[in-house]
Amino acid sequence: MRRPSLPFVVSLCTVLVMAAATLAAPSAAAADLAGLLRERLEQPAPLQAHDEPIIEHTLLRHLYRRNDYRPLWTGTRGITALRQWIDRSMEEGLNPDDYHRAALRVLLDGGPVEGPDAVDLELLLSDAMLLLGVHLGTGKVDAARLFREWNYLPDADRAPTSTEVLESLRAGRIGELLAARVPDGPIYRTLRAALARYRAIRDRGGWPLLPAGPALHPGDCSPRVALLRERLARESGDASLEGGDAACFDAVLEQAVRHFQRLHLLEEDGVVGRKTLAELNVPVHERIDQLRVNLERIRWLHHGLPEDFYAADLAGFRLYHRQGWSSPIVVGKAYHQTPAFHDLIEIVEINPTWTVPRSITVREILPELLRDPPGYLRRKDMELLTMRGEPVDPATVDWSALGPLNFPYVLRQRPGPDNALGRIKFLFPNPYSVYLHDTPARELFRHPRRAFSHGCIRVAKAVELGERLLRGNGPQWTAAYIRELIDAGETVRVRLAQPVPILIVYLTAMPDLIGGTDAIQFREDIYRRDPRVLAELDAPPRERGAALLEEYRRQRGTEW
Repeated sequence: MRRPSLPFVVSLCTVLVMAAATLAAPSAAAADLAGLLRERLEQPAPLQAHDEPIIEHTLLRHLYRRNDYRPLWTGTRGITALRQWIDRSMEEGLNPDDYHRAALRVLLDGGPVEGPDAVDLELLLSDAMLLLGVHLGTGKVDAARLFREWNYLPDADRAPTSTEVLESLRAGRIGELLAARVPDGPIYRTLRAALARYRAIRDRGGWPLLPAGPALHPGDCSPRVALLRERLARESGDASLEGGDAACFDAVLEQAVRHFQRLHLLEEDGVVGRKTLAELNVPVHERIDQLRVNLERIRWLHHGLPEDFYAADLAGFRLYHRQGWSSPIVVGKAYHQTPAFHDLIEIVEINPTWTVPRSITVREILPELLRDPPGYLRRKDMELLTMRGEPVDPATVDWSALGPLNFPYVLRQRPGPDNALGRIKFLFPNPYSVYLHDTPARELFRHPRRAFSHGCIRVAKAVELGERLLRGNGPQWTAAYIRELIDAGETVRVRLAQPVPILIVYLTAMPDLIGGTDAIQFREDIYRRDPRVLAELDAPPRERGAALLEEYRRQRGTEW
């Protein structure tokens, strides 16, 4: 065999040396970058990159430690997907600027990045990814900071592990990773589509505001009627509103007004009075904010939902079962707010007594009681008890010596048709003394907006609810059997064989579930909770990852 010539051998060695240098260069650069990353990340918080704060520094440090401080963003596919998701966050009601959009644009669109700028780019990309993952999966706003009664927890089983995050980064599957964090239920999807629709209305100029004036009735003709027609058409896109005499209140316009009233929980009388005019004149940018706030609320709630549950929709005044049943409800007044939390319904009580809360006794009942003690107690079928629950004969009490600051008694109403709790109540022990119950005040359910209680939730279909909850206790628990027990008059307390989750939620924008359309039901913010959520949603983001790591450890018993 002929030996290769010396020039050939020299050439081959030169090629191999150059190839080795080419292969070693990225590895050396990566090692240098890893050293710079370690140096930066081992500095005490707060972290900064490109003059911007790194928000999720706890999660970020943890992730880089798991990866031995090697760079995470080594290919263009993951970076491109992340930038697309940053822009897309607007569609979810979030703010793309929360995810370092401007700084990333400067670093990525300005040519090669080296040294400290390369570290900045790594940290900004990773922080943006972690922020998006947290915000899409559990919300940007920490609900527990705003509402002390909030006890919904993120579902650690649904959260990706750090290993899964690192594998997604290496494979460039960031788009898939973030997409899996987005709520996938129909309520969220409908609200998100509505957000796009209302932004399009805004971009076309919004809708006109109606000037003040007398109520508008079917049959009226005036320039204000023409403006009303345009206002409704701009929002609904209903082409039928464009026919006929624009300035006259015809049957088509009346139907559109009634539909609008139903979607805003107003009296469906077809007349544009004071309340309907106020809802018509809410500008489109406020409706956009309302949609954003409620998309955020769904992000708080969607994870870890049980298979079977009841949801009390406070602002919608309705109780829903996941399998399709629903009932009108009455909720707390603005100054007796029903809190939003979740629990387990454990006990059904038939023919309950009502032990009057101290605050109601002193503030509301006592003035009338002291005017005619025996008569009041007789009319209300109440008994007088000591603070230890022992019966007291009203005739033995010196009523003239009693008052708001000196009333050492408890009032308890006996079971019966006039009992304030009705004939059945549903207990889920909680620190707020909130429960579901029947009511003798049936006329309250005729109102579309039903914030009338002291905080507990009154259920229109209480016996139906009792039957549904008690099915698991045996076949005898039919509606007829429950009615028999009610008629017998004795208090019966039943512990559920299988406690049922109850979710108490507050949503001021929701799909039209009863009408079964994609139209949005905009509810009155009866408890004035929306502005607090919106302010946090529009503020710079706060770190949430440290608390989520603790919850992950608690639920899974292992490190992230």
